[in-house]
Amino acid sequence: MNSAAPDTDDTHSIAAALTGLTEWLQAHPLRYVIEWVIGIDHVRYLLLPWDERLSSEAFCHTLAGALFAQQCAGSDMPFSMYELRFAPLSFGQPRLAALIPSEVVAELIAVARRHGCRSRQITPALGVVWDSLPARVKNDTGMLALVEGQRMLRVAYNGGQIISLSVQPYSNERKPAIPAGVTYLFPSRDMTLSTSGKLAPALAPDDDPRFAYALCGVF
Repeated sequence: MNSAAPDTDDTHSIAAALTGLTEWLQAHPLRYVIEWVIGIDHVRYLLLPWDERLSSEAFCHTLAGALFAQQCAGSDMPFSMYELRFAPLSFGQPRLAALIPSEVVAELIAVARRHGCRSRQITPALGVVWDSLPARVKNDTGMLALVEGQRMLRVAYNGGQIISLSVQPYSNERKPAIPAGVTYLFPSRDMTLSTSGKLAPALAPDDDPRFAYALCGVF
């Protein structure tokens, strides 16, 4: 699987998700620097196969566009309405591309500006979590599972390099909720997973999973 995408039946508006932050910023009228983390719902991923030309961002854009047309036929948004973020290039390996809707990026920047804040960076959740793992995965083969709401992003890796991605439905009611073969889970809710596979202290069912980013030390 060379791509991973959210379901296409929900809108890309994140206004509802920003309500709590907006209220907090209104109550604390100070200037802040905001680092945004974009979850599974708002990002598509494409895995660009190795090519010596992957060092060229223009070539990466062209290849991503071709893969998008091939793998995301019937998408509710055209390729031109996404902003692309590319993972660092590793010789002989696929290169990960994250596609974030331009309207999402614009809305985050606008929210920050309205409250006198600056957006330092806008990063997909996978990138934030993956960047905390290099020392653990560089010589291993396994799978990272990123859970958000009713979705799970499964990321297979080998020798510290991502080799495939896929999105699947997730439910705590399904047994087993976490598929076999998962070596790292984020956020950590499954009590049966070994401690070494949890990237943060296990969350209780009613805990806000957004706290997990701070708990796993990715900032």
